Amino acid sequence: MKTRIVTNILLAALILAGCSNTQASPKVSEEVLPGIHMSDDPADFPFPTSGYAVYIIGETHGNQETKLVFQAYLQSLHKESGLRDVVLEEDQAYETDANAYVQGSTEELPTGLCLRTDILGQIREFNASLPANEQVNVHLVDVDSPFPVIYKHLMELHAQIGPKAEAVQIPALSELKTWSPKSIYDLIEELQNVSADRPDITNGLETVDLSFQWYFFGNDMDADRGSGKTFFPLREDVITQNIQHLVTQLNGKPILAFFGAAHGMRIAADPRPPVPGFKSWTQRLIEADVKVYSLAVLGASGNGHWRGESFAYGEGIEEIRFTEGDPLVSFFEKNSADTIIYTDLRMESNAKIQLASAIPDIPASQIYDGLIIVKEFTAMENACPR
Repeated sequence: MKTRIVTNILLAALILAGCSNTQASPKVSEEVLPGIHMSDDPADFPFPTSGYAVYIIGETHGNQETKLVFQAYLQSLHKESGLRDVVLEEDQAYETDANAYVQGSTEELPTGLCLRTDILGQIREFNASLPANEQVNVHLVDVDSPFPVIYKHLMELHAQIGPKAEAVQIPALSELKTWSPKSIYDLIEELQNVSADRPDITNGLETVDLSFQWYFFGNDMDADRGSGKTFFPLREDVITQNIQHLVTQLNGKPILAFFGAAHGMRIAADPRPPVPGFKSWTQRLIEADVKVYSLAVLGASGNGHWRGESFAYGEGIEEIRFTEGDPLVSFFEKNSADTIIYTDLRMESNAKIQLASAIPDIPASQIYDGLIIVKEFTAMENACPR
C-alpha cells in the first residue's frame, strides 16, 4: 500500500503506520526538569525495563533515528529483563523469512520485507554478538496482503500441519483466485479442524482467514486500493489477536514492539480518526488488562522517505507544550549540544503536557507513557525496488 504522508507532526505520528552494537558504559542523560531528559544518544535515557508485558516504540515512519531508539531499548531490555522477542509491523506470512535472516541462516530478505531491511539488519547484527540461547526472535503480527502473500502463508501452514492436512488439497494460486470467498473460508476451516490441537497453527490460520476477509473487502496493502471503511478496524483485529496470542504463549516474558505511533495510542485521540470508534491494538490490550508501556518518537525537523515518497517533518511540533505555554522543543535552544528530548509522561509534573491544540482536553500522558522528540530526522535508506 502506498501510504499518504501527512506533514503535521501529530498526524504524521499517527500514520498506520546500520548501527554499531558496541555496548559502552552509558552516560547519564541530563535531567533538565523532573522526568525530562536530554542527550545525543537514546541509550542514555532511563526507559523502564520492568513492570510491563509489552513495550512499544511508536515510530514516525521513514527515518533512521527511530531505529536508533529501538536499538537502544532492545539492548537495555535484553540486558535488564532477558527480552528475547520482538514484534514488528509486517505481514505474518514473512515471519519465517525474517527469523532466518536475523538468526544468520540466510543472507537475503524477500522483497516484501524491504521496508524492514534496516531494523532487521540491526537485530541480525545484535544476534551475531550473542550466544544462540540468548538471541532475539522476530514475530510479525500484521495482516497478510496482497493475495499472493496470503497464499504463501496458507501454503506454509498447510506444510507445517503435516500428514493430517494431506486430505485437504490447496489449489494453485491462479485457481484459488477464482474461488468464491465462501469456498476459501471453508478450506481454511478444514485446516483448522485438523490442527485444533496446535494453537500456533490455528492462530496463523485465523490470520489467513481475516486476511482474506480484508482482501475481499477491497483492501490491498501494496496497491492502496482499500476503500478505508474496514481498513483500520479489521487490521487492528488481526494485530491484537496475534499479540494477545504471543503474550499468552510467552507467559509473562517481555515483548518489544516497533510500530507506527497510532498503534501505540493508549486511547483514541486523533482529532480526525480514520473511522469512528477506532481503537489501537495498544488500547485493546490495556482494556484486556495487559500492561503496556508506550513510547512515541517524533521529529522536530528533517526529512523522511516511506513507500516511495519523500517528505519533511516538523510542522506543528511546537504544539507539544506545557499547559503554561512553553513548547518542549524550546529545550533544544537552551541545550544546543543535545539532540534528543525524552519526557516521562507518567510523572505527575508532566501529566498535563499537551500533544496538540486540536485535542486540548486529552493530555499527552493519557495517550502515551513516554515521548521522544528528535531535533532532526534523517531519511531512512530506501531498500525497496525502485
